[in-house]
Amino acid sequence: MYKVTLKVRNQQFEYNCAPDQTPLRAARNEFIPFPTGCQRGGCGMCKMKVLEGEYKQELERSHEALSDEELANGFALACCMTVKSNLDIISAADYEDQLKKANLEEAK
Repeated sequence: MYKVTLKVRNQQFEYNCAPDQTPLRAARNEFIPFPTGCQRGGCGMCKMKVLEGEYKQELERSHEALSDEELANGFALACCMTVKSNLDIISAADYEDQLKKANLEEAK
């Protein structure tokens, strides 16, 4: 089992995830609120920024949901990835909010 730390909607959750399980499925099993849609890599609602840890992203996905550039920059779809170590992830929306806040602070 690996420990996943999830930051979503300004909250933080920690839960365990088996190596053959997606972080999305493991969170849902623990009743942790996780943004979801199709659960097949098509909608992008479960897009996460991986802050730390190793994982494998399944490459069969909608490129509209996760572009090659996003994949190269550490984003992943939680519905079609498997965990290879302890993982620290943040929802793409929360990550973008943090960047905006940081940019506003720099501008002051």
